[in-house]
Amino acid sequence: MPEPLIWKKRIRTIRDFNYSDIMQAGVLRERLLHSSYSLTESRIILEISRRTSLTATDLSRDLGLDPGYLSRLLGRLETGGVIERPRSKRDGRRRVLKLTPGGKRIAGLLNRRVDDDIAEYLAGLTECDQSRLMDAIQTINEINDSRGSRIADSRYFLREAESSDAERIAHGYEALFEQTFGSADEFRQALTDTTALLFEITGSRPAHCWIAEMNGESAGSIVLEQLDPDRLHIKLLMVEPKRRGLSIGSSLLDQAMRFARGTPSKQILIWTIRDQRRLQGMLAKRGFKQTDRPTVSYYGMSFEVESWTLDLRE
Repeated sequence: MPEPLIWKKRIRTIRDFNYSDIMQAGVLRERLLHSSYSLTESRIILEISRRTSLTATDLSRDLGLDPGYLSRLLGRLETGGVIERPRSKRDGRRRVLKLTPGGKRIAGLLNRRVDDDIAEYLAGLTECDQSRLMDAIQTINEINDSRGSRIADSRYFLREAESSDAERIAHGYEALFEQTFGSADEFRQALTDTTALLFEITGSRPAHCWIAEMNGESAGSIVLEQLDPDRLHIKLLMVEPKRRGLSIGSSLLDQAMRFARGTPSKQILIWTIRDQRRLQGMLAKRGFKQTDRPTVSYYGMSFEVESWTLDLRE
């Protein structure tokens, strides 16, 4: 079996891949192990668990489900005590989808079972075939991303985050981190500290956050934090998996750089995981230089990282 981080990454890659395709490959069963929920119901539960302010319209669009069929499934889940549909606090005309306490326990169980199903599938492949599969999925995703960049609804705009975005920002980062590396209590605390800097700026290290918004929902975000009088730190650069390939990451990075050039700071710092080739290419293209490649401990885990800096006065 590969190293634990590589193994987790392969499971996450398959989970992010189109569900209909992995079903055809026989990766997931129509009913996840001994779950009483169909694959579609399980997808709905898991989607609600990882997103905030989600509506039935959002689910119908994003999962490609007929609205009438989806309504019947949601009704079944609501009757079964799995979900609830309160009115949105921001718009009383909209009903948002939320898991009940029991629904959250079910989502946790389903997440583990999906990972187990995929791990069982991967264990039946040789190391060579696992690598070929990862390459094939990457190729398909790149083709789909290229197509997505040309369709009309791929438009997005950037805006600075507001205090009302705090929960959504934290939930998005936490979900992506857990999907990639697993649960980490230290990371949740770091998110709490970051949102305090963003929206309760009382000290000498203010931070700013920009959100890429697309079709009424967040498609990605970036945080720029003041480390000291001379240095700014770019952190928590994220693009939602289904929105990758639309140059959202580049736009967010450019926005942070424009803001930084208008400050008295002299340098921008960013850390990357060593296999983040796309991000590293974006940084090199914009004049960032790699300065160090240490192994560091964050959030109770060890990471092989690269430190990149940009001199703002050059």
